[in-house]
Amino acid sequence: MIKRIFLISIFILFFGVTARIVYHLQTPVQIENEKFVAEVQNEGTSSFDAESVHVYKAENLEPGCSATDKIFCAIERTVKCTISPELTDCDKDLVPAFILGKTEDVERPTEISFKFSKIKPIADSNDISIYTQSDCNAMWFGLCKGTVVYTLTSKNNGKWAVSNIFALE
Repeated sequence: MIKRIFLISIFILFFGVTARIVYHLQTPVQIENEKFVAEVQNEGTSSFDAESVHVYKAENLEPGCSATDKIFCAIERTVKCTISPELTDCDKDLVPAFILGKTEDVERPTEISFKFSKIKPIADSNDISIYTQSDCNAMWFGLCKGTVVYTLTSKNNGKWAVSNIFALE
């Protein structure tokens, strides 16, 4: 009986120590991620307002960005280039290449709207994912309706570039 109590005590102690170690290993990463997200959001708080819906229409698109926030500008550039790839700031280094391609079988949207829902850092990198609730007036590979996620990479010139886009069901 004493042997069983001793073994159970050792097991509980081992489990407790392991849980404590795992907790301490994860906490700095979580804190670092929270700081990173806070910094990103502080770059341009007004641009990342979760209630604001940003609407872009083909008939009134202009090159350049309507905000000062570099991350917002990267997404805005990608949305504008999706609608009109011939705009002057549609650079293949700043948007995914397929956005600039000519597609005869797929109709491009002429109107896209989105609002931000979440900013999430990508583990072990300086990249981030921006989650949006989006809508458009065409299918466009399914990449402008519902939850659309933009993966952004920081470039050496201080700009952010959208490196990937995907949609969640």
